[in-house]
Amino acid sequence: MKIFVGQIVALFIFFIVFTPLERIFALHREKKIFRNGFRTDVFHFLFNRVLIDVGSFIAIVIVAVLFSWAINNNFQSFVASQPVWLQFIEAVLLVNTCGYIAHRLAHTLPFWWKFHSVHHSSKELDWIAAARVHPLDQVFTRVIAFVPLYVLGFTKEVFGAYLILSLLHGIFVHSNVRFRFKILRGLITTPEYHHWHHSNHIAAQNKNFAGQLPFLDILFGTYYLPKEKVPRIYGIKESMPKGYLAQLRHPFRS
Repeated sequence: MKIFVGQIVALFIFFIVFTPLERIFALHREKKIFRNGFRTDVFHFLFNRVLIDVGSFIAIVIVAVLFSWAINNNFQSFVASQPVWLQFIEAVLLVNTCGYIAHRLAHTLPFWWKFHSVHHSSKELDWIAAARVHPLDQVFTRVIAFVPLYVLGFTKEVFGAYLILSLLHGIFVHSNVRFRFKILRGLITTPEYHHWHHSNHIAAQNKNFAGQLPFLDILFGTYYLPKEKVPRIYGIKESMPKGYLAQLRHPFRS
């Protein structure tokens, strides 16, 4: 119950923060606040966290047991003894690298794409579109991205700090704002950068997989950020049901 109340409070806070930003600095001015699919995304925002947290806990425990042979107590003690700021930098690099691999697999493997396509089905992007995810898609990604942190011995504080960063950054890069942050091109992913990942333009498909660090896309040849252009079409080619429960069932029916 506390988690659900917390989600309602968070929803209210994000709404009053991002709604004015998206109206004043809109990338696509024609987009309405309560667009098609807004209610479905609210349900994703309110209910997915519990499903994702429970699923992630079960999956990570199972994987941690399977990889218990890889745990070295001395190495974990060394990692944990480092300053928190250094651990955080290392964690960002490690999670982003593993997350890039997981994200690219989600677009490559047909089975995984069935789940990941739920997130890409939004035909209009804004802050709450970030919440439209299939819980199992997020569980798969978390296992690949976060188990290395556990195995290597990073502290709980580092885990928590990165989760907060990932949540806030994820909401921001989906928001309907026209901030371009030209100085940060190639250094950190921005709304402009991530919008191209969600676009349905042929040239932009299977590009910009990086979570926060675009150099990974540059390194692996999946970087796409044309100058003086903005994506005009979003979504996926295949059909996606509109309701929350229907979208949760979708990967098992398609």
